[in-house]
Amino acid sequence: MYKIAIVGHGNFPEGVLSALSLLIGENENVVAYNLNDERTHEVLEQDVTALLKDNEQVIIFADLTGGAPHQISARVMLENKFSENQYVISGINLGLVVELTMKFLYSEIKDEEAAAAIQEAIEQSRGMIMSMQSGMV
Repeated sequence: MYKIAIVGHGNFPEGVLSALSLLIGENENVVAYNLNDERTHEVLEQDVTALLKDNEQVIIFADLTGGAPHQISARVMLENKFSENQYVISGINLGLVVELTMKFLYSEIKDEEAAAAIQEAIEQSRGMIMSMQSGMV
């Protein structure tokens, strides 16, 4: 069973977790790690390291590509190589998190299908972003 972690700045991870729980229900396999005054870079790194070390199948969603939560998560994953079934996805939106969490927690995704399922969800997520202007007719 996959573990899902949401990492990010301020209260963003807890906010995403709150929305996710409202939409699909609470699940003990989903956690949020806020990077803030209480959880410093060092503490976040310890939390991510423990998560990856203790769980073979993990998806980490990071708020900003290149931000500290993304950098810490990616570095820990790449340096330690605890498992081939661990992923860091950054620049996330709620739709992507909902779709992949549903797939990986409530469907049977085989390890060899995981990377393709993630890539497909990312492509679909890009297509769901839209802009409106008040002057549009």
